[in-house]
Amino acid sequence: MPFENHSLLAEAGLDSLSVLRIASELIPDPDQEIDPTGLAAVRTVGDLRQWLHGLLSSVESVR
Repeated sequence: MPFENHSLLAEAGLDSLSVLRIASELIPDPDQEIDPTGLAAVRTVGDLRQWLHGLLSSVESVR
């Protein structure tokens, strides 16, 4: 079953720890901090996509 941007993360089987693990795997710099406030606001698949995009964009802009 595909998930839409409005699908809740819980429906996709993801909790905050899972999201944190995904983010830490995608960010190449192990010293890059992940903002817990931003993570707490992630509720849907669309939120997750936007949040991860923002994290990866900030990493790329530092390079």
